[in-house]
Amino acid sequence: MRICVFGAGAVGGNLAVRLALAGHQVSVLARGDALAAIRSGGLRVQAGDTVLEAPVRASGKADELGPQDLVIVAVKAHQLPGFAAQAPALLGPRTLVIFAQNGIPWWYPGHDLQALLDPGGTVERTVGRRRSVGAVVYSANARLAPGVIHNTSPQRNRLVLGAVEPASEARVGELRRMLTEAGIESPAEPDLRRAIWKKLIGNASVSVLSFLAERTSRETFDDPHLGPAGAIIAEELAAVARAEGLEVDAARAPPAPGHYSSMLQDARAGRPAETAALLDAPGAIARHRGIATPAFDLLCALAHVRAGKVCRTAEGAG
Repeated sequence: MRICVFGAGAVGGNLAVRLALAGHQVSVLARGDALAAIRSGGLRVQAGDTVLEAPVRASGKADELGPQDLVIVAVKAHQLPGFAAQAPALLGPRTLVIFAQNGIPWWYPGHDLQALLDPGGTVERTVGRRRSVGAVVYSANARLAPGVIHNTSPQRNRLVLGAVEPASEARVGELRRMLTEAGIESPAEPDLRRAIWKKLIGNASVSVLSFLAERTSRETFDDPHLGPAGAIIAEELAAVARAEGLEVDAARAPPAPGHYSSMLQDARAGRPAETAALLDAPGAIARHRGIATPAFDLLCALAHVRAGKVCRTAEGAG
């Protein structure tokens, strides 16, 4: 299968290597130092005591790669306009596009979230729902260096898929089998919205708190003050999910030790935080459903202040 991974960062790099080792024709769209490193030395993943390496084709321009059977979008939600600009060159008549992102996705049904998640409707217009596949990622990764990924959850690499439109479900079943053969778990989920909210609960109640506290996710989860605060946030978001008609509880699994959340990794690199999908969109859904979320609202306010400070610092350094 011809597969292009758009974004060769921590998650995208890990997926690209595993799919290439499974025999697929994998290419990555990257830029800057990552593009140069992958072109010269391929991609490498340190997964526990094992090193996984694969030569993949790397380019900074989609039109150099051409139409694909599958495109995996592994960038943050606020980076989707950049993907939409290059997407047409990657799309053939039967291309599927997996959006592997945290938070509420651009295609989430039942609410008008376009202004937050797909400004101007560029992704809707360019890719569309018919060829789109939603995905929830369970895989802890960090970029050690350009082209070098540390997979801190080597026993847990999971991509939960769901067709955005029912007509694509049979083909999504084929993708699940393909991922499983590559060592990436892909269990069936009758309603992907449930998996989205379960992951969102963990992201908001642990990852965002770790971003604020500048601690690992596990340290945040185990902290005698932050842990209970996160549990309150989880309960509030579970109530919003139930108002959406989903059977979701507030239970959270302990994070992998030693892993820093992607939001904190971005902050340390001076990159913008993924606030719209993780914070603004679920807050809008809570208000639409009439569910009070005071702890989550405070988390959102603090995260926005911190994210703004990160951006101003990065601009000053530039």
